[in-house]
Amino acid sequence: MFDIIIIGAGIVGLAIARSIGENTNKSVLVIEKETFFGRGISSRNSEVIHSGLYYQPGSLKAKYCTLGRDMVYAFCEGNNIWYNRCGKIVVGKHHQSKNLDSLYKNAQENNIPEIRIIDNNMIKKLEPNIEADIALFVGCTGVISAHDLMAAFYKISHNNDHDYLFKSQVMDVRQTSNGYELDIENARGEIEKVISQWVINAAGLQSDFIAHLLDDNFPSIRYSKGCYYKLSSKWRGAFKHLIYPLPDEKHGSLGIHLSFDETQMMRLGPSADWMDGKEENYDVEGYLLDQFYSEGCQYIRGLEKEDLLPDYAGIRPKIWIDNNPMPDFYISHEKEKGFPGWINLIGIESPGLTSAIAIGEDIASWIK
Repeated sequence: MFDIIIIGAGIVGLAIARSIGENTNKSVLVIEKETFFGRGISSRNSEVIHSGLYYQPGSLKAKYCTLGRDMVYAFCEGNNIWYNRCGKIVVGKHHQSKNLDSLYKNAQENNIPEIRIIDNNMIKKLEPNIEADIALFVGCTGVISAHDLMAAFYKISHNNDHDYLFKSQVMDVRQTSNGYELDIENARGEIEKVISQWVINAAGLQSDFIAHLLDDNFPSIRYSKGCYYKLSSKWRGAFKHLIYPLPDEKHGSLGIHLSFDETQMMRLGPSADWMDGKEENYDVEGYLLDQFYSEGCQYIRGLEKEDLLPDYAGIRPKIWIDNNPMPDFYISHEKEKGFPGWINLIGIESPGLTSAIAIGEDIASWIK
């Protein structure tokens, strides 16, 4: 018997566990299907601290991203986690000026600081290897070590005596008079039963499957796969800012952008391709090379095809409502649907890393 069960030990599940540990004395069990925390989609992204400029004003993505952004920076400062508040440049051509203006106005509505439109001369001054006519400069964007952030959350959770069950999956759920009973297949293939007053579904790619074990009246998700290619070592340290094209709204992505890690190695990605099924396939397809080269050449001066090498892939769990490629998060305590104590977090894709601490604080306050 536990007070709280958290399903999923990715960035959001860990952030929730951390907030619960710091704000309550409740017993917590975290269930994770992988061998350790953060082995799924939380470790397969661009590791960007987003500003919040893309998201519809009033949406959950806008709310949690703008709140979480400053929380992440503060947490990194307090816990010796590497980050680089490098800023980013969203580049465009002259004919895309209206699109950039719309993005700028959306950023203003979301109260994003440190934003301004810059011209070709300023772009060259900031990034000599970038080719663009006009751009939106966003100073509050950064990059982070996602692993180190998750490790810090896990340490705080573990120090608050939370239990973790790895290599285990939730197979069935039943509502009881005072909570929920879960059937869990453990690492040995045995079925264990666990009872809890609260259940927090932060299962990422399996979040809709877990929710539907309880009731069909919750959103479904569709997988969108994104691959990354790294740039050869001759490009190490060649850029000081993240470089983004304008968003690819058709595919529900921010476009194939340029980012880097703590070692200053550069990478391009992610691509965005809808998957027909729900297989967790993380292969990087070689046929994407031409696409990455073509899109990278749009703004990287001097890029050659042999500079690109396959790196890794991630999968976005996107809520599938009315074929909307840019859906919002679904975060809900389901008491109004007859399930008090059950919290669903479905479709937590980008900006999930940036939003994690803010989401965790809210969930902990609901429980507290």
